[in-house]
Amino acid sequence: MDAELDLTRLTELQELLGSELSEIVATLVDEITRAVDEIEAGIADGDLRAAALAAHAARNSALMLDAKPTLDALRAIETGARDEDLVIAQEGLERLRSAWPALRRRLQAEAQRRS
Repeated sequence: MDAELDLTRLTELQELLGSELSEIVATLVDEITRAVDEIEAGIADGDLRAAALAAHAARNSALMLDAKPTLDALRAIETGARDEDLVIAQEGLERLRSAWPALRRRLQAEAQRRS
């Protein structure tokens, strides 16, 4: 297991959902990417409620993977946004900007490797 992705979770998801790993990864990547875009827009516009909702949605997807760095960043965004603390939400977003691309690449590489 690497620091960002528990590969056994992918196998468990595949068995549970009965879907191809590439389909599962594509869905998770789409969901998280959409939420990250909404977080970015919410924070940029000062709409912390929208940022909190998007972070919560992304956390649900990332939780299925037990992707700790991404989860930690999303948790910080959600907490900061719910507490109306823009600084904390922005700090979480900075961490997410690093963690999410790394996780996305890792997921896509693993899906391709297993196909």
